[in-house]
Amino acid sequence: MTNEAVTPTPEIPGFNSNNGANATEVNREKPNGVEKKPRNSLNYLPYVNAYGSIPTLFSKIQEAAVPKKFTQDFMSSMLGMSSSSHRAFPGLLKKLGFLDQGNVPTEVYRQYRDPWQSKRIMAQQLRIAYSDLYRANEFAHKINKDKLIAKLKALTGAGDDDTIIFTVASTFIELRNLASFDEEQDIIATSVSPKKSEPENVELPHSRKARQASLGVSYMINLNLPATTDIEVFNAIFKSLKEHILYED
Repeated sequence: MTNEAVTPTPEIPGFNSNNGANATEVNREKPNGVEKKPRNSLNYLPYVNAYGSIPTLFSKIQEAAVPKKFTQDFMSSMLGMSSSSHRAFPGLLKKLGFLDQGNVPTEVYRQYRDPWQSKRIMAQQLRIAYSDLYRANEFAHKINKDKLIAKLKALTGAGDDDTIIFTVASTFIELRNLASFDEEQDIIATSVSPKKSEPENVELPHSRKARQASLGVSYMINLNLPATTDIEVFNAIFKSLKEHILYED
């Protein structure tokens, strides 16, 4: 009987002989022991790879007539944006509220075309599309790019080698450059602040007693009326004056 030499099976990194795990399995743990999420499980905020063309896109939207549908043909023929990298723009416009799910321009789309309010509209829609970011930092539009990237990593759980986070940050920055959050705050302040009305001076007639007095004494009352359009309030005020001042015995 011949004794054959048995060649030991070489160890393969990532292969566990006890459970038969796939030899291609990769250890996802960072050196510091923090597990990174697989990229396909991350919930990224809106982004496009062609973020450098964002200013051109919105400039063209203001110039061109509003289409019935915002299609690839419209982008190519009317906006002059025919690159394959531009095909993601309708998706971005949907997330910003410029298009509905059928690619039909919304009222936001139409309002943005007005240059007098376009910056305010963009600021308003950024707060909606990037609501997770604004919940983490209400002044997200003021922080620099490094801090923005750090905040996005914290929100998504992305690793330092995640290049999509850089693209998300770059997309947000290009959009915020088209917005004015100062105008947005001015509108909010105007809408919530009560209107200040100047006091109205009402000259009341002489009292009956004063007209009948031999000395001819008269007086004038300056009355500050409340800022209201309810006629019943004024009726009550003058009725009280009549009963207690003007015609007092």
